[in-house]
Amino acid sequence: LDLFMLSLFKPGAKINQDHKHKYIHILAYAASVVETWKKNKRVSINKDELKSTSKAVETVHNLCCNENKGASELVAELSTLYQCIRFPVVAMGVLKWVDWTVSEPRYFQLQTDHTPVHLALLDEISTCHQLLHPLVLQLLVKLFETEHSQLDVMEQLELKKTLLDRMVHLLSRGYVLPVVSYIRKCLEKLDTDISLIRYFVTEVLDVIAPPYTSDFVQLFLPILENDSIAGTIKTEGEHDPVTEFIAHCKSNFIMVS
Repeated sequence: LDLFMLSLFKPGAKINQDHKHKYIHILAYAASVVETWKKNKRVSINKDELKSTSKAVETVHNLCCNENKGASELVAELSTLYQCIRFPVVAMGVLKWVDWTVSEPRYFQLQTDHTPVHLALLDEISTCHQLLHPLVLQLLVKLFETEHSQLDVMEQLELKKTLLDRMVHLLSRGYVLPVVSYIRKCLEKLDTDISLIRYFVTEVLDVIAPPYTSDFVQLFLPILENDSIAGTIKTEGEHDPVTEFIAHCKSNFIMVS
C-alpha cells in the first residue's frame, strides 16, 4: 500500500496513466471494503464505501499532483480537500504529500502567507483523525527542529510560531501529553529560543480550562514555574492566566517533584 501512496501522492511521481485507476481502486478497496470470513471462506463483503473512497482518492490525487497548481489554486480548492480528508486513507495520503512538499529546502522561502496552506491541512487532519495525531506531531517536530538557514532570524522565529500554533491545535484535539512532553524537553535541553516557549505557554493557557488531569499538571506546571518563564509573560489588564493556573494547581493537586 505504501507503494500506491508513493505513486499517487508524491509530488513529481511519474505514474502510468493506464495503471492509475487500478492503483486508486486497490488503495480504496484496501481502506474501505469489509470482508467477513468463516472457516477460510468469505461469507460476506461490504463495499458500501468503495465508490466514495475511490472518488475522494482520485480527486485529491488530481489536486495534489497537478504540477500546474500553486498554493493559491489550492486555497480555492480547500473545501473540496477538507471534504475528502474525512476519508482516513485520503488523510494519510495528504499527510505524506504535505511532508514531501514542505520538506523541500526552498518551500518556506517561497511562502508569503503566515500559515501556508499545507500546514493548514495538518489542522484539518488533526481535527478529523485521532489515529493520525502521532504522525502529525512527528512531522511538526521534524520541521520545528530543521535549520531553515535560507530564512533570516525573524522569519525563522515566525515559522516556528506557526508550527507551535499547529501543535497547540493538536493539543486542543486531545493529543495533550505528547505535545506538552515535547515542549518540556525543548525547555530542559535549552536549545530552543525561550520566547517560543513563552509563546507556546500563552497559547495553551488561552485554550485550556479546569478540570486538569494530574498527568497534565505534572508536565505543564514545571514549564510555567521555570525561572525563564515565570513572571515574564505579559498580559493585558488584571487577568493573569499564569498566576491563576499555578494557584489552581497548588490548591487542587499534591505536586510530586
